[in-house]
Amino acid sequence: MKKLTIITLVLLMLVSFVFLSCKSKAPPTYDDDPRSKIIGKEGIPRPEWMNKPPASDTLYYVIGDGRDASTDTVKRNLARTDGMAKLAQWKDAVVASTMKDYIEEGGTIGNTQTLMRFEQATVTRAKANIAGFDQVEYWLDPDGIYHILYSYPKANLKNDFAATVTEFQRNEAAAFADFKAQEAFKFLDAQLDAANK
Repeated sequence: MKKLTIITLVLLMLVSFVFLSCKSKAPPTYDDDPRSKIIGKEGIPRPEWMNKPPASDTLYYVIGDGRDASTDTVKRNLARTDGMAKLAQWKDAVVASTMKDYIEEGGTIGNTQTLMRFEQATVTRAKANIAGFDQVEYWLDPDGIYHILYSYPKANLKNDFAATVTEFQRNEAAAFADFKAQEAFKFLDAQLDAANK
């Protein structure tokens, strides 16, 4: 009887140890992150957007970095250029992904050349249009590197896509692509919505 009681107590202790060791910790907060304790050159702590840019249904956020220059003005300009390059990469990726998904799901394998021309025209237009690319905040790190948070309206990419649809060269293949591009526009909306989640 004593053996059974001892075995039961040992088993209970093991089970409770397993349950207690599996207890999850509270997720770390921004203040727990050692990077949040970094103080910039202007005495400002590292902002949270440096770890994770904001998410929005209507705006896309990008961080541009400006370094390796002798003056602050040049560093800020380099940060803007870097931010615009990152924005262009995002636009390219969203349009390419939209077109790829559309071609694969729409079964339009036979006329992909025309759709690829449409994709190139959309990307070219979207990369050239930086209207609405605005500085939100900046932070100067201890090494003197400018980190600038920019926002860009997602609606502008949709507008570029729609403008390309209406201006796309009319010919036999383009007439088909026009119809397909209208359908692809719906896929673009879905891609932008999915990027927010």
